[in-house]
Amino acid sequence: MSVNSFFQGIDLIPEMPDISHISFENIIDLPDNVYVHDFESNNKFQDTSDSFSIGRYNEKRPNMYEGDLFEKTNRFIHMGIDIGAPVGTPVKSFYDGEIFLFKYNDQKLDYGYTIITRHKFEDQNIYALYGHLSKSSLEHKHIGQKIRSGEVIGYLGSEKDNGGWPSHVHFQLSLIKPEECDLPGVVSESDHKVAVKVFPDPRIVLGNLY
Repeated sequence: MSVNSFFQGIDLIPEMPDISHISFENIIDLPDNVYVHDFESNNKFQDTSDSFSIGRYNEKRPNMYEGDLFEKTNRFIHMGIDIGAPVGTPVKSFYDGEIFLFKYNDQKLDYGYTIITRHKFEDQNIYALYGHLSKSSLEHKHIGQKIRSGEVIGYLGSEKDNGGWPSHVHFQLSLIKPEECDLPGVVSESDHKVAVKVFPDPRIVLGNLY
């Protein structure tokens, strides 16, 4: 997607609705004491024996994102949360909603198989992107399909499916309606101030992962 066009098309950013009283489901069932990556000081996935791991929101990741998809616009600040787990791990909806969009994003280091869901709170929509899924995750899906909190909506993909990454899901919230099945998962410093308003911290629904 054209990252510049995404931000240039924003006239008004909706206020984040109060969802503090709502209980949400885990999108991946995690063990205790999950390993938390530090991509600010180490730009590659750390060599860890843990099967499960976390990549942080709003983290500067210098030199991690290579190729035209990122380097032309100098994007390196991460706007979602990554949850690493074995290939085939079920991925669940954090709340009641519907399938909004789904697609295979096929560029190198892109999201691979991707689902965006839509959820309504106080007459306002919040969109959630699940990236780096398996090919099977898109089977039997249709736009507007209702999903329930805790329902399995996909599975983690292998490197051949997920854009070439170690197995994980990139989870990102958006207060702005995506026009295509994509969101800028990393942004440049010039777009960062707007991006943190458009893409709120996923821990508001995922809980204190780190």
